[in-house]
Amino acid sequence: MKWVQQSAAVAAFVVILWAAAASAEIETDELRAEFQGIVEGLNEDSFEKFRRAIVQKDMLARIFGDRLIDSEVKKSFINSYSTSFEQMFTSSFPKSEKEILGTLIDFEFQGNEGRAVVRYAASGYRYSYHVYDLGRNSKGRLLIRDWIDYYEGGRFSDDAGAALVMAMPSKPASRKMLMNKKVSDGDVFQVAELFKAVRDRKPARFFQVYDGLSQSLLEERVVVRASFAMALIARDQARIRNAVRVLVETYPNDPLYSLRLVEYYISTRQYQEAIDALVVLQDGIGVKDGATESLKASAALAMGNTGDAEQYALQATVVEPSLELGWWSLLRARTGAADYSGATDALARLEDDFGHTLDPEQLGRDRFLKVLADKQEYLDWRASRE
Repeated sequence: MKWVQQSAAVAAFVVILWAAAASAEIETDELRAEFQGIVEGLNEDSFEKFRRAIVQKDMLARIFGDRLIDSEVKKSFINSYSTSFEQMFTSSFPKSEKEILGTLIDFEFQGNEGRAVVRYAASGYRYSYHVYDLGRNSKGRLLIRDWIDYYEGGRFSDDAGAALVMAMPSKPASRKMLMNKKVSDGDVFQVAELFKAVRDRKPARFFQVYDGLSQSLLEERVVVRASFAMALIARDQARIRNAVRVLVETYPNDPLYSLRLVEYYISTRQYQEAIDALVVLQDGIGVKDGATESLKASAALAMGNTGDAEQYALQATVVEPSLELGWWSLLRARTGAADYSGATDALARLEDDFGHTLDPEQLGRDRFLKVLADKQEYLDWRASRE
């Protein structure tokens, strides 16, 4: 009888655990749907749901922190909070010739803490990734506390606070921005001048000051980030190369800078470095998605490594089968590897799932795919679909 009672108790405990797990899963699904609605609002050019998910006084406390922000700058920011906050958010994305669309690629929630990863796609296969720190209030409503922006290379509240300091950079405020607080007053004055150049978007003035800085200041994170950003604004290739070198040497394998490095490496045809930086990015955001795997495939294909390209592209379709880019990457990788039979599998997905008609005329317009048009594997596949 005692054994029966113990078994019943264990069974009841298992049922309770299962019910609790099922309830938690339902709650997570509901919160995910709520966050998905926020992303969809952004995609529809509405900032309202996003703004409402953030408690203004909490965000202001994070932005202001213990930074020595000029009182008039702080007052002005508070008075124009809604407009300024939205402008800071939207200006952080890569420049695009079309709308920037967000895709929720990861969502986790446990208790009152959660995280979400959103990929924002711009034109020219350029991406921004945000990792959101989430919570919920006493009524169970989803809250966005803050987020790490892997395109800008920092936490939003930190970058917003730094921008407010740079709007009116006093010597004490500038010193507080540095990791090394023991630098001389002369060095602090130079840093404040740097900040003013950043504020005014004047690369020439920035680098005039920058070239006279001590080595210790050149390695300060705020200076390293600013020099890279200002070099990009100036479009000065020598400055960009130097900024990349300093960034990589000072903060090697830092995922916060990997996405900008990917853009630079691809533009300068340093494809293996681009793949390495994409791996660092994936480690930073904690997830592999179809876009990063597709970019790795493109880089590998550009180097002539068709085997690696096919593996990356196949992985892209596995981790995110709904992403059209992954199937294009697989099509090009298999065509490059002369795996024409495998290429027709990707063709079928592009036609069936994404509405394309990839006839010989269409293939002939693509310099990578036109070789397929007269291959027997393609002709047989095309005939089977007529």
